[in-house]
Amino acid sequence: MNKQMDKLKSKTYNNKRILIFLFVLFFIGIIAGSLFITIISKQDQNLVRSYIEEFINKIDKNSLNYLDVLKNTMFSNILFILIVFILGISIIGIPINIFMYFSKAFTLGFSISALILEYKFKGILFSIFYIFPHHIINILAYTLIVMYSIKVSYRLINGILKKKSINFKPLINKYLKVLCICIGVIIITSLYECFIVPFILKRLI
Repeated sequence: MNKQMDKLKSKTYNNKRILIFLFVLFFIGIIAGSLFITIISKQDQNLVRSYIEEFINKIDKNSLNYLDVLKNTMFSNILFILIVFILGISIIGIPINIFMYFSKAFTLGFSISALILEYKFKGILFSIFYIFPHHIINILAYTLIVMYSIKVSYRLINGILKKKSINFKPLINKYLKVLCICIGVIIITSLYECFIVPFILKRLI
């Protein structure tokens, strides 16, 4: 019993360190993305503003193609999850997945900052409904799959360096379960983002 508790504590501690690293990295990515829009050229800022205005106008005039938005959103998010998963079973997966995870945070921070820059106080309200709750849930899904990808990559690298055999079957089975959970979550949040969020934004407009 004590041995099992020790193993559980050890696993929790190891995951805790990875989770803290990932959440700190995501926070830094959001800050970097938020600041980036303030240092780009006025021309680039105007392009971002025109894109946001076009999107908001489509929502306001009910001309948004919800199915296209759903396909694009679901495709990009699921593709991210699948790429992270595949890279997790390679020896080069850790740095690439960390960079991809950071880029997600950077993009989110950039989007929030762009909304606030364009719509000021109303942009803060837009940002709240833009990220809550679906993007928060997505962040948790991204963090989960990236965390497991790091663990799998580390086990693979450790096995190669120490030249010892590794029983990958239970590890990969768990990894596949995490993949399925994350894809399921992404599908649900994509439906919310594409059909519920525009409705809420229209009310704010």
